[in-house]
Amino acid sequence: MNPAQQTVNRLRGCAVGALSASTGIAAHGMAGGAVPGTSSLLMMVAACAVLGGTIGTTLRRPAGWFTTLALLGIGQLIAHLSSTTLADASAHGHHGVAAVTPTMAAVHLGATVVGAVAIRVGEAAIPALLTAIVAALRPVLDPPTSKAPRLDRLFPVPDARRSIRAVAALDTRGPPLMVR
Repeated sequence: MNPAQQTVNRLRGCAVGALSASTGIAAHGMAGGAVPGTSSLLMMVAACAVLGGTIGTTLRRPAGWFTTLALLGIGQLIAHLSSTTLADASAHGHHGVAAVTPTMAAVHLGATVVGAVAIRVGEAAIPALLTAIVAALRPVLDPPTSKAPRLDRLFPVPDARRSIRAVAALDTRGPPLMVR
């Protein structure tokens, strides 16, 4: 796979996971639900992170509009279900897991469409943005070497290998005598 496409796929996975969690909470709140409890939030963030990681590593080709919408829809469903699975009565407010109001569904659907548009626009801009960042950082991180003086040419150092001699070969001691 093309490394640039692999980077875009991983960033798409990150975006789907992050948008699923954040828009899931926002859509839930805008539709009249209360903010979920800490355990529900942790469950939702973990589930959306797993979804984003899976998307980032398994997709092998560019995703189209339908695929992006489907992935975000699955992310919204996971966010909604994971925020309600722990049965926090205070977190889900006026309805249970099975009772999804039309307002709740409309806000989740709107968040899915807005997130899909943001991801598709971002995917088009990512290669240009990363190229600009690399072009800006390359002179700073990789300075030209031809302008830097080499210290070994300025200060000649004699080769120390020629002055080292084997001293052990000049020793006259022999092996111990055998006692009879």
